[in-house]
Order: sequence, then structure tokens, then C-alpha cells
Amino acid sequence: MVSVVYKPSPALAVRQAEVQPDIVIGSFLNDRRTIPLFQSLDRMIEDGQLETEEFYPGILDLGVFEEKQTLLPISFSLPLMFFLDSYREIESFDLSLGQIREHAAGFPELHPSRTVLGYSPRWNPEAAFTWLRLLNVDFRETMEGTLVWNQESLDRGISDMREWIEEVNGGWEADIEFIEKYMYEPPYKLVNSGRILFAFSHIDTYFFIPPADREHLDFRWISHENQVPVREDMVFAGIPRTAGRSTAARAFLEWFFRPENQALLLETSQYKRMRHFGIAGGFSSLQGVNEIELPRFFPELVGHVPPASFIEFPPALPDIWNDLKSESILPWLQSQLNEVPASQNLSRSIERWINQQPQR
Repeated sequence: MVSVVYKPSPALAVRQAEVQPDIVIGSFLNDRRTIPLFQSLDRMIEDGQLETEEFYPGILDLGVFEEKQTLLPISFSLPLMFFLDSYREIESFDLSLGQIREHAAGFPELHPSRTVLGYSPRWNPEAAFTWLRLLNVDFRETMEGTLVWNQESLDRGISDMREWIEEVNGGWEADIEFIEKYMYEPPYKLVNSGRILFAFSHIDTYFFIPPADREHLDFRWISHENQVPVREDMVFAGIPRTAGRSTAARAFLEWFFRPENQALLLETSQYKRMRHFGIAGGFSSLQGVNEIELPRFFPELVGHVPPASFIEFPPALPDIWNDLKSESILPWLQSQLNEVPASQNLSRSIERWINQQPQR
């Protein structure tokens, strides 16, 4: 019998468990406090149970601890901009920040008798954060557990976004007025109605848009210097060191990481009409599954699957990252995009948030 237990933070659950499960699947398992609790999977590779060439180049490195393959990446998500497919001006495979700005700046000229706006960095704090990722702000955790980043790139990113609002969107008053007047509707409705040109999403949430509302949409990956940043919450699988049924757990992993079995999972998901994207809610860590199998079940991906060289994987981050980002970093970032930015710096915002959290 197989018993599946949901935990909101699998990494925390592993650290606190008195009796370890046989296998753990979740995000941030490779944080510095959690990855030592998992056993090496090197023997699976040596015995040919895992074909490492099936994985994206470099992705397995994210699950290495003390030079041993300790975790296996399962899936990841990528950021995109979507727009009406009738907008024929975009011929490239991806969109750089400069291209997004150029298209957004010209959009009102196509609709002189109507109030429209191409895009604003203030519409979605997650999009603004992705902008910082593209500029190599490089949030990461040190061995001592301190969160660090490139302050120069952070300052540059915020300056660029503020400049966009002032120079492309007609200033703060016009930007705020548009938000208050129109941005109460879901972004996909605003795109479909032609009110805005671009809306931000990740590939998993994009496919949550009802199919009828996606019918006339198209999308491009957001990139900088031909790199598309993977969202930080990649999904991993690992077997705890003290798991009681390690042999069975390894057999499951061997089965799961065969491309033909992931194709079977995609087929089953479609048959059951399950409303989620891909493998574990994202692109598979197996390159061939994304290039061959996913477009069969998600036709909108035809011609859109990014080559391996485009994909930039994130460094290991603490398991509190999602909460830290949503409750501290993103609100702080939004405050910097007000007409009068908040005076508190990011370090202080993070410090205050951490001090308010229970000990983990």
C-alpha cells in the first residue's frame, strides 16, 4: 500500500520528522539545511537505472551534495509574456526587456482613439522580480545562511522600471489612473479586449487560463542575453537517509524518470481532464519529454519549447523563500515603484520579516 501525505513545506517536514518517509517530492529540498538529510543516488546512475543524458545539461548539479547526486530534479517553470495572436509584430522566439519596452511604447499609436497601454512594471510584482532576475540581481544563500544579492543590479533594475513608467507610460499620474480605471479585470481579459498589449505569467499559470480565453493568445519567453530564468520553486525528489524502504523508493524513481512513463502520465492527465500543466506542474527535467511529448498534449507549445542553452537554473535558496519573497521582497519592490519610493532598504525589510517568523 502507498500512503501519500501532503506537507505545505516538505523541506521543513523532513527536518522535523521523527520517522522519515520513503521518498520526498517538493520544492527547496536542496536548501543547505535539508539536502544533507538525503541519501546518495549515485549507485542508480552507476547501475544504469538513471540515464543522465536524458536530463537538461547542468540541471542535475542542483541536487549534488558533497559531490554525490543526492536529489533528482523533476520539473520547473518559465516566465512569459502573452498577447493577442493578431499582433503580428513579434517574430522572435523570445522577448528581451528592450523588445518588450519597444513594442509597449508603440502600442498606443496603433489605437489613437482609445485608452490603451502596452505594459507597466507596476502591474505585477512577480514580473518586476523576474526583471531583476534577468539583470542578474542573483539572490542566493551563503554557506552561513545569509541571503545576499547584487545591489548594483538591483538598483539598476528599479531605476529602469521607474524610467519606463516616466518615459513610456506618460508618468506616474497616467500610470496610476490606468491601473485604477482598468486593472480590476483579469489580465487575460484585458489582453483579449485589446486594452493592454502584454500580460505576465509563468507557463504553469498560463495554462490555468480557460481554453476559450487562450484561443486567440500567443506568448514568448522573457529573456536577457538569450537566457530565460527558471522560477525558484523547482520540484525535486529524494530518498531520506533513514528511509525504511529505500529499494522501493529507488524503483519508483527509476520508473518515473523514463521518458515513456512520463508520456503515459501526460496521457492519463489529459484523459482525466486534470487542470494542471506538464509534469508536476511544469516542464519536465527530461529534455526529450518537453521537446517531443509535451507539444502532443499542449499544442500551444509547438515551436515554443526553449532549447537547453536558453534555460538558466536558479541557485539553491532557503525553504522559506516563497514566503520571504511574497511577504517581504515583493511588497518592498512594489513600494520602490511608487511615485515616492519607500525609504527602507531591502536588507532591512528582509531582516524585519525574518525577526517576525517562528523558529524553524
